[in-house]
Amino acid sequence: MDSTVHYPRKAVFLFGPTGVGKTRLAVDIARGRCEIISVDSMQVYRDMEIGTAKPGPGDLERVAHHLVSIVEPDYRFSAGDFKRLALGAIDDITGRGKIPLLVGGTGLYFRALESRLGDAPPADLELRRSLYREEEKSRGALHRRLLAVDPETADRLHPNDVVRVVRALEIFALTGKTFSRFTKMEVCDNLDVLKIGVTIEREELYARLENRCERMIDSGLGVEVYGLLSSGCDERCPSMKGIGYSHFIDYFKGCFSFDETVRRFKRDTRRYAKRQLTWFRREKDVRWFDPRDVRGVSGEIDRFFTP
Repeated sequence: MDSTVHYPRKAVFLFGPTGVGKTRLAVDIARGRCEIISVDSMQVYRDMEIGTAKPGPGDLERVAHHLVSIVEPDYRFSAGDFKRLALGAIDDITGRGKIPLLVGGTGLYFRALESRLGDAPPADLELRRSLYREEEKSRGALHRRLLAVDPETADRLHPNDVVRVVRALEIFALTGKTFSRFTKMEVCDNLDVLKIGVTIEREELYARLENRCERMIDSGLGVEVYGLLSSGCDERCPSMKGIGYSHFIDYFKGCFSFDETVRRFKRDTRRYAKRQLTWFRREKDVRWFDPRDVRGVSGEIDRFFTP
Protein backbone atom coordinates (compact mmCIF):
# COMPACT_ATOMS: atom_id res chain seq x y z
CA MET A 1 0.00 0.00 0.00
CA ASP A 2 1.23 3.49 -0.88
CA SER A 3 1.76 5.33 2.42
CA THR A 4 2.77 8.61 0.76
CA VAL A 5 0.83 11.63 1.97
CA HIS A 6 -0.45 13.62 -1.02
CA TYR A 7 -0.76 17.23 0.07
CA PRO A 8 -3.09 19.53 -1.89
CA ARG A 9 -1.51 21.80 -4.46
CA LYS A 10 -2.27 25.47 -3.91
CA ALA A 11 -3.36 27.77 -6.72
CA VAL A 12 -5.16 31.06 -7.22
CA PHE A 13 -8.17 31.39 -9.52
CA LEU A 14 -8.73 34.96 -10.73
CA PHE A 15 -11.85 35.27 -12.82
CA GLY A 16 -14.48 37.73 -14.02
CA PRO A 17 -16.24 38.95 -17.15
CA THR A 18 -14.45 39.85 -20.35
CA GLY A 19 -12.98 43.34 -20.42
CA VAL A 20 -13.13 43.91 -16.67
CA GLY A 21 -9.36 44.26 -16.24
CA LYS A 22 -8.19 40.78 -15.20
CA THR A 23 -4.99 40.83 -17.25
CA ARG A 24 -3.77 44.16 -15.88
CA LEU A 25 -4.57 43.13 -12.30
CA ALA A 26 -2.84 39.76 -12.72
CA VAL A 27 0.35 41.31 -14.09
CA ASP A 28 0.37 43.96 -11.36
CA ILE A 29 0.02 41.44 -8.52
CA ALA A 30 2.48 38.90 -9.95
CA ARG A 31 5.51 40.91 -8.78
CA GLY A 32 7.98 38.13 -9.56
CA ARG A 33 6.24 35.67 -7.27
CA CYS A 34 3.51 34.40 -9.62
CA GLU A 35 3.33 32.89 -13.08
CA ILE A 36 0.09 33.22 -15.02
CA ILE A 37 -1.86 30.34 -16.55
CA SER A 38 -4.39 31.60 -19.08
CA VAL A 39 -7.89 30.19 -18.57
CA ASP A 40 -9.26 31.37 -21.88
CA SER A 41 -10.70 29.13 -24.58
CA MET A 42 -9.60 31.52 -27.35
CA GLN A 43 -6.15 32.64 -26.23
CA VAL A 44 -4.84 29.10 -26.72
CA TYR A 45 -4.93 29.64 -30.51
CA ARG A 46 -1.98 30.95 -32.48
CA ASP A 47 -2.30 33.86 -34.94
CA MET A 48 -5.35 35.22 -33.12
CA GLU A 49 -4.08 38.21 -31.21
CA ILE A 50 -6.51 41.09 -31.53
CA GLY A 51 -9.89 39.41 -31.12
CA THR A 52 -8.74 37.31 -28.16
CA ALA A 53 -7.19 40.27 -26.30
CA LYS A 54 -4.01 38.37 -25.57
CA PRO A 55 -1.45 39.90 -23.21
CA GLY A 56 0.85 42.28 -25.03
CA PRO A 57 4.61 41.79 -25.49
CA GLY A 58 5.33 43.94 -22.43
CA ASP A 59 3.12 41.85 -20.16
CA LEU A 60 4.56 38.62 -21.53
CA GLU A 61 8.05 39.94 -20.83
CA ARG A 62 7.22 41.01 -17.27
CA VAL A 63 5.45 37.82 -16.21
CA ALA A 64 5.73 34.25 -17.51
CA HIS A 65 2.46 33.12 -19.14
CA HIS A 66 1.31 29.57 -19.87
CA LEU A 67 -1.32 28.18 -22.27
CA VAL A 68 -1.20 31.17 -24.62
CA SER A 69 -0.77 30.54 -28.38
CA ILE A 70 -0.20 26.81 -28.05
CA VAL A 71 -2.40 25.25 -30.78
CA GLU A 72 -3.35 25.98 -34.38
CA PRO A 73 -6.73 27.62 -35.10
CA ASP A 74 -8.19 24.42 -36.59
CA TYR A 75 -7.53 22.34 -33.44
CA ARG A 76 -10.54 21.38 -31.31
CA PHE A 77 -9.15 22.32 -27.92
CA SER A 78 -11.25 20.76 -25.15
CA ALA A 79 -11.77 21.20 -21.42
CA GLY A 80 -9.90 17.91 -21.02
CA ASP A 81 -6.93 19.33 -22.94
CA PHE A 82 -6.98 22.39 -20.72
CA LYS A 83 -7.13 20.37 -17.51
CA ARG A 84 -4.19 18.18 -18.50
CA LEU A 85 -1.97 21.09 -19.52
CA ALA A 86 -3.00 23.36 -16.66
CA LEU A 87 -2.29 20.76 -13.99
CA GLY A 88 1.11 20.18 -15.56
CA ALA A 89 1.78 23.91 -15.51
CA ILE A 90 0.69 24.16 -11.86
CA ASP A 91 3.17 21.43 -10.92
CA ASP A 92 5.92 23.09 -12.94
CA ILE A 93 5.32 26.55 -11.42
CA THR A 94 5.00 25.20 -7.87
CA GLY A 95 8.16 23.15 -8.33
CA ARG A 96 10.08 26.35 -9.02
CA GLY A 97 8.76 28.02 -5.89
CA LYS A 98 6.30 30.31 -7.66
CA ILE A 99 2.54 30.79 -7.24
CA PRO A 100 0.26 29.48 -10.02
CA LEU A 101 -2.14 32.32 -10.89
CA LEU A 102 -4.92 31.08 -13.17
CA VAL A 103 -6.54 34.02 -14.95
CA GLY A 104 -9.43 34.14 -17.37
CA GLY A 105 -13.13 34.06 -18.06
CA THR A 106 -13.84 30.56 -19.35
CA GLY A 107 -15.91 29.21 -16.48
CA LEU A 108 -16.02 25.66 -17.82
CA TYR A 109 -12.21 25.44 -17.73
CA PHE A 110 -12.09 26.52 -14.10
CA ARG A 111 -14.79 23.97 -13.32
CA ALA A 112 -12.94 21.23 -15.20
CA LEU A 113 -9.79 21.88 -13.21
CA GLU A 114 -11.61 21.35 -9.91
CA SER A 115 -13.81 18.45 -10.98
CA ARG A 116 -13.49 14.83 -11.98
CA LEU A 117 -14.72 14.85 -15.56
CA GLY A 118 -13.67 11.34 -16.52
CA ASP A 119 -17.21 9.99 -16.81
CA ALA A 120 -18.10 12.06 -19.87
CA PRO A 121 -18.32 9.88 -23.00
CA PRO A 122 -15.74 10.07 -25.79
CA ALA A 123 -16.53 11.87 -29.02
CA ASP A 124 -18.91 10.28 -31.50
CA LEU A 125 -17.62 11.62 -34.82
CA GLU A 126 -20.63 10.55 -36.89
CA LEU A 127 -23.03 12.17 -34.45
CA ARG A 128 -20.95 15.32 -34.46
CA ARG A 129 -20.95 15.49 -38.24
CA SER A 130 -24.73 15.18 -38.33
CA LEU A 131 -25.09 17.94 -35.74
CA TYR A 132 -22.81 20.27 -37.65
CA ARG A 133 -24.78 19.59 -40.84
CA GLU A 134 -27.97 20.49 -39.00
CA GLU A 135 -26.44 23.78 -37.89
CA GLU A 136 -25.27 24.59 -41.41
CA LYS A 137 -28.82 24.15 -42.68
CA SER A 138 -30.39 26.33 -40.00
CA ARG A 139 -28.14 28.61 -37.99
CA GLY A 140 -29.00 28.57 -34.29
CA ALA A 141 -30.92 25.30 -34.53
CA LEU A 142 -28.56 23.46 -32.18
CA HIS A 143 -28.72 26.11 -29.50
CA ARG A 144 -32.53 26.03 -29.65
CA ARG A 145 -32.44 22.25 -29.28
CA LEU A 146 -30.06 22.52 -26.32
CA LEU A 147 -32.35 25.09 -24.72
CA ALA A 148 -35.13 22.51 -24.77
CA VAL A 149 -33.15 19.67 -23.16
CA ASP A 150 -30.59 21.50 -21.00
CA PRO A 151 -31.60 25.13 -20.42
CA GLU A 152 -28.94 25.61 -17.73
CA THR A 153 -26.12 24.92 -20.19
CA ALA A 154 -27.84 26.76 -23.06
CA ASP A 155 -28.09 29.86 -20.90
CA ARG A 156 -24.30 29.82 -20.43
CA LEU A 157 -23.36 29.27 -24.07
CA HIS A 158 -23.59 31.75 -26.91
CA PRO A 159 -25.46 30.37 -29.96
CA ASN A 160 -22.28 30.95 -31.98
CA ASP A 161 -20.28 28.70 -29.64
CA VAL A 162 -21.21 25.74 -31.80
CA VAL A 163 -18.31 23.57 -30.62
CA ARG A 164 -19.54 23.48 -27.03
CA VAL A 165 -23.21 23.37 -28.00
CA VAL A 166 -22.44 20.28 -30.10
CA ARG A 167 -20.53 18.66 -27.22
CA ALA A 168 -23.42 19.30 -24.83
CA LEU A 169 -25.93 17.76 -27.26
CA GLU A 170 -23.56 14.87 -27.93
CA ILE A 171 -23.31 14.04 -24.22
CA PHE A 172 -27.08 14.20 -23.85
CA ALA A 173 -27.63 11.96 -26.88
CA LEU A 174 -25.09 9.36 -25.72
CA THR A 175 -25.94 9.26 -22.00
CA GLY A 176 -29.38 10.77 -21.53
CA LYS A 177 -27.78 13.12 -18.99
CA THR A 178 -27.35 16.86 -19.39
CA PHE A 179 -23.99 18.50 -19.82
CA SER A 180 -24.67 20.61 -16.72
CA ARG A 181 -24.65 17.38 -14.72
CA PHE A 182 -21.13 16.60 -15.91
CA THR A 183 -19.91 20.03 -14.79
CA LYS A 184 -21.08 19.26 -11.24
CA MET A 185 -18.90 16.23 -10.69
CA GLU A 186 -17.22 15.39 -7.40
CA VAL A 187 -14.63 18.01 -6.53
CA CYS A 188 -10.99 16.92 -6.68
CA ASP A 189 -9.28 16.78 -3.31
CA ASN A 190 -5.72 17.49 -4.45
CA LEU A 191 -6.13 21.15 -5.38
CA ASP A 192 -6.49 23.85 -2.74
CA VAL A 193 -7.84 26.97 -4.44
CA LEU A 194 -8.21 30.62 -3.52
CA LYS A 195 -11.00 32.04 -5.68
CA ILE A 196 -10.84 35.74 -6.47
CA GLY A 197 -13.58 37.31 -8.56
CA VAL A 198 -13.29 40.76 -10.07
CA THR A 199 -16.15 42.90 -11.23
CA ILE A 200 -17.34 46.50 -11.56
CA GLU A 201 -20.69 48.21 -11.95
CA ARG A 202 -22.47 46.97 -15.06
CA GLU A 203 -22.74 50.44 -16.65
CA GLU A 204 -18.99 50.95 -16.35
CA LEU A 205 -18.30 47.44 -17.66
CA TYR A 206 -20.51 47.96 -20.70
CA ALA A 207 -18.80 51.28 -21.44
CA ARG A 208 -15.43 49.55 -21.26
CA LEU A 209 -16.63 46.80 -23.59
CA GLU A 210 -17.89 49.39 -26.07
CA ASN A 211 -14.46 51.02 -26.15
CA ARG A 212 -12.71 47.67 -26.24
CA CYS A 213 -14.64 46.51 -29.29
CA GLU A 214 -13.87 49.76 -31.06
CA ARG A 215 -10.15 49.43 -30.22
CA MET A 216 -10.13 45.90 -31.60
CA ILE A 217 -11.68 47.07 -34.84
CA ASP A 218 -9.32 50.06 -35.10
CA SER A 219 -6.37 47.73 -34.41
CA GLY A 220 -7.29 45.53 -37.37
CA LEU A 221 -9.61 42.78 -36.17
CA GLY A 222 -11.17 42.58 -39.62
CA VAL A 223 -7.74 42.25 -41.21
CA GLU A 224 -6.84 39.52 -38.72
CA VAL A 225 -9.98 37.54 -39.57
CA TYR A 226 -9.40 37.99 -43.30
CA GLY A 227 -5.84 36.74 -42.92
CA LEU A 228 -7.01 33.63 -41.08
CA LEU A 229 -9.57 32.91 -43.79
CA SER A 230 -6.90 33.40 -46.45
CA SER A 231 -4.61 30.94 -44.66
CA GLY A 232 -7.19 28.15 -44.87
CA CYS A 233 -9.32 28.64 -41.75
CA ASP A 234 -13.06 28.76 -42.27
CA GLU A 235 -16.19 29.12 -40.18
CA ARG A 236 -16.08 25.42 -39.29
CA CYS A 237 -12.88 25.87 -37.29
CA PRO A 238 -13.67 26.01 -33.57
CA SER A 239 -11.53 29.10 -33.13
CA MET A 240 -13.57 31.00 -35.71
CA LYS A 241 -16.74 30.61 -33.65
CA GLY A 242 -15.42 33.19 -31.20
CA ILE A 243 -17.07 36.57 -30.72
CA GLY A 244 -15.67 39.02 -33.22
CA TYR A 245 -14.31 36.33 -35.53
CA SER A 246 -17.74 34.93 -36.37
CA HIS A 247 -19.10 38.44 -36.80
CA PHE A 248 -16.48 39.43 -39.36
CA ILE A 249 -16.89 36.15 -41.20
CA ASP A 250 -20.57 37.08 -41.65
CA TYR A 251 -19.48 40.53 -42.83
CA PHE A 252 -17.11 39.09 -45.45
CA LYS A 253 -19.88 36.74 -46.60
CA GLY A 254 -22.09 39.75 -47.19
CA CYS A 255 -24.61 38.84 -44.47
CA PHE A 256 -24.46 42.23 -42.76
CA SER A 257 -23.24 45.75 -43.39
CA PHE A 258 -20.15 46.98 -41.57
CA ASP A 259 -22.22 49.11 -39.18
CA GLU A 260 -24.52 46.19 -38.40
CA THR A 261 -21.51 43.92 -37.88
CA VAL A 262 -20.08 46.33 -35.34
CA ARG A 263 -23.43 46.66 -33.59
CA ARG A 264 -23.83 42.90 -33.31
CA PHE A 265 -20.22 42.49 -32.17
CA LYS A 266 -20.75 44.95 -29.32
CA ARG A 267 -24.13 43.50 -28.41
CA ASP A 268 -22.86 39.92 -28.25
CA THR A 269 -19.81 40.97 -26.25
CA ARG A 270 -22.11 42.52 -23.63
CA ARG A 271 -24.27 39.42 -23.57
CA TYR A 272 -21.22 37.22 -23.14
CA ALA A 273 -20.02 39.29 -20.19
CA LYS A 274 -23.46 38.99 -18.60
CA ARG A 275 -23.40 35.20 -18.97
CA GLN A 276 -19.93 35.05 -17.45
CA LEU A 277 -21.07 37.04 -14.43
CA THR A 278 -24.04 34.71 -14.00
CA TRP A 279 -21.71 31.70 -14.09
CA PHE A 280 -19.16 33.08 -11.63
CA ARG A 281 -21.80 34.41 -9.22
CA ARG A 282 -22.84 30.79 -8.70
CA GLU A 283 -19.37 29.81 -7.52
CA LYS A 284 -18.91 29.28 -3.80
CA ASP A 285 -16.29 30.78 -1.50
CA VAL A 286 -15.34 33.61 -3.85
CA ARG A 287 -13.71 36.79 -2.57
CA TRP A 288 -14.86 39.64 -4.80
CA PHE A 289 -12.75 42.70 -5.58
CA ASP A 290 -12.67 45.73 -7.81
CA PRO A 291 -9.96 45.01 -10.45
CA ARG A 292 -8.17 48.22 -9.44
CA ASP A 293 -7.68 46.99 -5.86
CA VAL A 294 -4.20 45.55 -6.36
CA ARG A 295 -3.31 45.86 -2.68
CA GLY A 296 -6.44 44.04 -1.52
CA VAL A 297 -5.98 41.13 -3.90
CA SER A 298 -2.27 40.87 -3.12
CA GLY A 299 -3.03 40.76 0.60
CA GLU A 300 -5.56 37.99 0.09
CA ILE A 301 -2.96 35.93 -1.79
CA ASP A 302 -0.34 36.60 0.91
CA ARG A 303 -2.66 35.28 3.60
CA PHE A 304 -3.54 32.21 1.56
CA PHE A 305 0.09 31.23 1.07
CA THR A 306 1.28 32.13 4.58
CA PRO A 307 1.88 28.95 6.59
